[in-house]
Amino acid sequence: MTVAAGTEVPFQEIQVVTREILKAYAQASGDNNPIHLDEEVAKGVGLPGVIAHGMLIAGYIGERAERFVREQVSGDGWRIGRFQVRFKAMTFPGDAVSVGGAVKQATADEIVLDLRAQKQTGEVTTTATVAVKRC
Repeated sequence: MTVAAGTEVPFQEIQVVTREILKAYAQASGDNNPIHLDEEVAKGVGLPGVIAHGMLIAGYIGERAERFVREQVSGDGWRIGRFQVRFKAMTFPGDAVSVGGAVKQATADEIVLDLRAQKQTGEVTTTATVAVKRC
């Protein structure tokens, strides 16, 4: 194992959120809430505009966790076993989402990561604790 508690998970840009991505995510997830797709509806409920699905951003965090473990630990068979997420701020079309953080704890069979998604401004939108377990 090449990771230990305190090991940095470098921030990597995952995606620039676009309306096309929001539409595709809505179709794939079944979450067609118009605040994610329709500017007028979003503004009508008091939002500044269309916002990204929180679970889309959570998915980016999960993707980063799995990629980090694959890159740092030899051997296959690692899967997310526990995922706790907290939404802190909105992500809008045009925002570039990056994910990084640190290893909270590591054993031979489980790596727990504290990760956060942030926009290009540095504003943290989502935090998560992700436990990746050896299967």
